[in-house]
Amino acid sequence: MAEPWRTMDAETLEREYNPRVTVADPMACFRAYQAASDEARLTLQVEADIRYGDGPNQALDIYPAAGADAPVHLFFHGGYWRSQDKRDYAFVARRLVAKGVTTVVANYDLCPSVPVATIELQALQCLDFVWDQRRALGIDPRRISVSGHSAGGQLAMRLLRDRPDRLAAVTAISGVFDLEPLIATSINQELRLNEATARTASPMHWIMPASAAPAWLVVGGDESEEFRRQTRAFAARIGPVVSDCAVWEVPGANHFDVLQAVFDRAASVLRLTGGTAR
Repeated sequence: MAEPWRTMDAETLEREYNPRVTVADPMACFRAYQAASDEARLTLQVEADIRYGDGPNQALDIYPAAGADAPVHLFFHGGYWRSQDKRDYAFVARRLVAKGVTTVVANYDLCPSVPVATIELQALQCLDFVWDQRRALGIDPRRISVSGHSAGGQLAMRLLRDRPDRLAAVTAISGVFDLEPLIATSINQELRLNEATARTASPMHWIMPASAAPAWLVVGGDESEEFRRQTRAFAARIGPVVSDCAVWEVPGANHFDVLQAVFDRAASVLRLTGGTAR
């Protein structure tokens, strides 16, 4: 069956795939991220701007948990591969660190300076850096989990595809799993995708390996039909190859505030980390 987006005109695709158009006040959501992150940095220890590659934005912030051999959670922000910064996402570390999980929040280079394919490789570099530095960071390499929001969800799935044996759990929140619909939107002015590059970057078209890591796919109940459809379709796609695939459609959440709905829940920590948190 053909995907519904193939019969949509450009205006409809923009509405379905550009949350800044459909969410009433996206800047209020970004201000909430910033305020929560400013508060988090007042209470959490942070090792900031650690380089993991040669790209200008290839740096990460580490929020260490107490104790040796802690589990670690790696987070990739969203922004459609073209915007946002790790500094505004410190809030994701609050409950994780409180539960003994060292949290890493990563930056990466942005489109149009680099293509999406390069950003995927940088995400892999980031995970490899954490793995290689596991002793210096005081983390347990058997308990590495990863999550990402929006574009970051696509990056998280690239890690599951290429490094399945290194992950204890993977989560995509409002993930973008098929990039082809973006070609006809204003978003593509910076992404510069064509049919071939969009398909290559789409987790929906990847051959995913068998993995012992559970996958958690989260989407807001108030998100567009296409974001919710992609989440359901991708769950059906990877369900047979991961140990467990759960979908959570968060009631009343839009594309932006869904992130806080996930990371502000104590119960989310076990899901995000595959049960490795204390």
